[in-house]
Amino acid sequence: LLKYVTDIDDVKGLGFCVTVEHAEFMCRYFNEHGIPSMFLTGKSPDEERRSAKDSLVSGKVRFIFVVDIYNEGVDIPEVNTVLFLRPTESLTVFLQQLGRGLRLCDGKDCLTVLDFVRRANKKYKFNLKYEAIVGKGRKSLRKQIEDGFSNLPQGCYIEFEKKAKEYIL
Repeated sequence: LLKYVTDIDDVKGLGFCVTVEHAEFMCRYFNEHGIPSMFLTGKSPDEERRSAKDSLVSGKVRFIFVVDIYNEGVDIPEVNTVLFLRPTESLTVFLQQLGRGLRLCDGKDCLTVLDFVRRANKKYKFNLKYEAIVGKGRKSLRKQIEDGFSNLPQGCYIEFEKKAKEYIL
């Protein structure tokens, strides 16, 4: 995370987790490492959800780790970092989670998305996720990856670490 964000103090992030235990672990780990965080689950009361949202927007916390919520029905335009920490075979859920960070907001220059799913599930279908983002236009997905996703709209880019690129290709 620290390698990819410009300033951790400007981060307003969501982390999508597999289980309640996972969300609790991520929250605890981040807090222990000086990154104020909270976690929410599908069972979190409305007041706790509102408080967490307010804390994220105000900068009191940097991350909210979530389980079974925030895929849809929440609008926090200030979110500028998304962590994919759980695999999903559902293209709809993937796009909904990505969409949590794609809202426009004054002072928000970009969205940083870090996808940690590869190690979680070797059968994960990367091609479906990237095709949903870039479309199936003139170039094949392989060509898009090799060319650095040159067909994305101006100001948008997808960057892979070398090993991730090799794995996906």
